[in-house]
Amino acid sequence: MRYWLFMAAAIVTEVAGTLAMKYGTHHGSQTIGLSVMYIMLVLSYTSLALAVKRIPLAVAYGAWESLGLVLITVCSAWLFAEALSPVKLIAIALIIAGIVLLERGTDEAPEEGHHAS
Repeated sequence: MRYWLFMAAAIVTEVAGTLAMKYGTHHGSQTIGLSVMYIMLVLSYTSLALAVKRIPLAVAYGAWESLGLVLITVCSAWLFAEALSPVKLIAIALIIAGIVLLERGTDEAPEEGHHAS
């Protein structure tokens, strides 16, 4: 469970860093926005590194990038009034479906050292 908390922290800090970059640029404080972005991205990569100690890399990286993208898209629509078109909503649904399939496929893989019968 602890490693999934690291995974959640990696996603949240990635999203916060990306949003801070845009927020700072649009609200007159690019230096602060970029500073927050760099700090959040360091925290994100550090959290991701801790998460992959127990979570398979394909699942962790896929979730980190994909869920980050989904959250950035939704938050950008909310915070910056960016369009959230039907095509974007379909893309979000497909991304989430892909994450679920990747995670399920990883769970079904045989354990190392055991052969499938």
